Amino acid sequence: MDIKRDVTIKTWDGTWTYHPKVVATPESAEDLVEILTDEVRFPAPVRPAGSMHSTARVNGDDGGTMVDMKAMNRILHFTDDTVTVEAGATYIVVSNALKERGLQFHVNTEIGNVTLGAMACAATKDSSFPGGFGQISSYVTAVRLVTPDGKLREITERDNPKEMQLIRSSYGLMGIIYEVTIKVRPTTALSVRHYSLSIDNFRRYYPIYKARGFAVMYYIFPYVKRVLVELRKDNPEVPPTSRRRWTYRNRFWRKYGPALTLWIERSTTNPRVRALADKLHFFLLRQALVLVVRSDRTWPHAQIINYPREPGANKYLFSMWAFREAGFFDILDEYCNFCIAYEKATGYRCNLPSVGYAIARDVEALLSYSWEGATLSIDPASTGGPEWEQFLHHYNDFCNQRRGAPLLNQTPFLTRDQVRRAFSTRLQQFAARRREADPKDRMLDSYFRELLS
Repeated sequence: MDIKRDVTIKTWDGTWTYHPKVVATPESAEDLVEILTDEVRFPAPVRPAGSMHSTARVNGDDGGTMVDMKAMNRILHFTDDTVTVEAGATYIVVSNALKERGLQFHVNTEIGNVTLGAMACAATKDSSFPGGFGQISSYVTAVRLVTPDGKLREITERDNPKEMQLIRSSYGLMGIIYEVTIKVRPTTALSVRHYSLSIDNFRRYYPIYKARGFAVMYYIFPYVKRVLVELRKDNPEVPPTSRRRWTYRNRFWRKYGPALTLWIERSTTNPRVRALADKLHFFLLRQALVLVVRSDRTWPHAQIINYPREPGANKYLFSMWAFREAGFFDILDEYCNFCIAYEKATGYRCNLPSVGYAIARDVEALLSYSWEGATLSIDPASTGGPEWEQFLHHYNDFCNQRRGAPLLNQTPFLTRDQVRRAFSTRLQQFAARRREADPKDRMLDSYFRELLS
């Protein structure tokens, strides 16, 4: 086991800086037992870390122990409908291995460098297919972990359904997961189309999309009150062949989109000129996606993006809140007005399109953001900076007033009252179960201590 002391670590986007007393890189479950039982060499809080792609500060406190799981990354075995991997294996690596065997994940999320251990116990999102979920953890059938007091445990969906419901949104507070088994399915081609719509037309057509069985994802352009809707549907009648168009799309979101946005900001000092440049940029973007990124034979694996560990200035930051389907379109219209008014008052505008997903009801994880019913999300996006962070504080208030539900790992700057309002008695249940599992607070850091207190 590699051990480093008194180091400085930044998250992938540089938003958060950690100063752990110890960074341990285990290679086995026995190493994890040693970390959790030796309280002198490995001071609390002990927090696991994967790709550190979370936008919230969830990886521990200064002076604690960070457990880097990247060395435990083997793919262990496949069945016809599951794959079992070590917790440090990344989503894109496992997806490529599945592809070679004619298999795919049920959810092909865009963030490919996230680890399976993190996805097994944290909130994720993607548009839901009929009969499915948008959270990856909902497809996890078994985990092996080391508990806060250093015991080895295996929890399965078959034998421990209530515990699995708890683990799927435990954020590493109930123990360190070192092995994950997740459901997979045969590879099926996707039919994909994009449509540019006004907010009013999106409201009008969404029930039709849902009735026809589409998975719905969308880009929001609040300053012109338009959306670009991405419709996906399984197409089992043909073999998948199309991937190059997705390669272009992925490169744009990973690098060229943020780079072009930053170039516009640097090149324009007049707010009106910048607004016009943004308008032209995003108009061309919508047209390109409508005309180019469309196919009836898309490889589902091609949607996954391998973001660089250190993206530099060309980074894509986001925050997410989900809203009940029944009142969503009124909130979407209010969000556009909120962004326009915020720019008028402060001069700041989000420099990348917002994103959103239609997500089915999901009670497989205790802190699911669609526990009470189907939801649609609004995820502002930006290249970052202090003004972006200030915007998110106001956006959190906007969402909380409208009974939105956040993701504790992907919604930064949450307050205890906002989380309590969103999750109510489920938060109390989770806090009580966490205390039972970790009475010494071996794994509880200040971020979750504040939210759960």
